[in-house]
Amino acid sequence: MNERTVLTAIGEDRPGLVEEVSEFVFARGGSIENSRMANMQGQFAIVMVISGTRPAIDRITADLELLSLEAGIHARLTPAARVGVEATPRLPYRLTGRALDQSGLVHQVANLLRSLNVNIESMETELEAAPVTGAPIFVMNLVIAVPHDTPIQKLRDEVAAVCDSLNIDWRLELL
Repeated sequence: MNERTVLTAIGEDRPGLVEEVSEFVFARGGSIENSRMANMQGQFAIVMVISGTRPAIDRITADLELLSLEAGIHARLTPAARVGVEATPRLPYRLTGRALDQSGLVHQVANLLRSLNVNIESMETELEAAPVTGAPIFVMNLVIAVPHDTPIQKLRDEVAAVCDSLNIDWRLELL
């Protein structure tokens, strides 16, 4: 039976870094099941779910410091949560928005979602230059999990109120 662990790592971005990390996992009998990786201002961030037999996971764990030293990254492993039946059934939605950049946008949207027991499954944000003025435009793209007992109209109304107060053009759609 395969076990799972989550590898998180960050280090200076450079060609070959993904190859080195993936070879490290493969050489020890592990398999990358799911991953997210991104260059963040010259720092390359890696999050991946690794599966393997108990001996494979033990080899990866034992050699993790070697990976950190050889690849020049800060790496750590966290045991993966057991995947089972969710206590609260949830519906997947995508929430997108665009606004002139201002402090607190992520916090206010995340605070609203938390108050409704909505889980943020993934979130990407970036700043873009406005076409004519070049002003910084904040762009967000979230995948959220909405509990079945949360009325969608209530979610829409509350998202509208927060987004309107922040002048965010937004969209909420079922995935």
